[in-house]
Amino acid sequence: MDGNPVDDGPVDDELMMMQFEFRNAVEEDIPELVKLGKETIAEVYGEILSEDRLEPWIKGDRMRSNVIQLWRNMIVAERESEIVAVAAYFEDKVALLWVHPAHHRKGIGSILLGIVETELKNSGHEVAKLDCFSDNERAMGFYLAQGWKPLFEEMDQEVGALKTVMAKTLKKEGWMVSYELEFTAENHIKNSNSQI
Repeated sequence: MDGNPVDDGPVDDELMMMQFEFRNAVEEDIPELVKLGKETIAEVYGEILSEDRLEPWIKGDRMRSNVIQLWRNMIVAERESEIVAVAAYFEDKVALLWVHPAHHRKGIGSILLGIVETELKNSGHEVAKLDCFSDNERAMGFYLAQGWKPLFEEMDQEVGALKTVMAKTLKKEGWMVSYELEFTAENHIKNSNSQI
């Protein structure tokens, strides 16, 4: 199942850091993470997927199994000791990004995605991947705005919906900046010379 029901907006990182605490998940978080996942996908995916496709995740044990598999690679956002959002990574992939609907458009997803991208980059990955249901327009718009590029669509057989596989090149600090500066300077010089 696509793990990316996100609806995020512009964010003031400093303000966000004061309102929310971002930390690594711990095993004791599992029940709260399962609850967050079920509430989030019920509301967000309820618009995209049929009830029978959601049932194993909302009423069954699929959500708990997913959280147990990934909790060691999860970053949570807390507000007043309540987990309101989570992101996880696995290998070279953003495995999930869930923001409770009551906290959409507060910038939490942007911060969590940035943290996970940094974790992936620090693990040696130059390119990260993720899946997003193609009909999840809010999440698709969010990822596009964050610099993710669609690669291809494929059918998620488990839930019977198209998902878009996306990728993003993870910038290496220093190298990319100096290359962009050289390229810009070179173009400026070429453009200046062509006008002479």
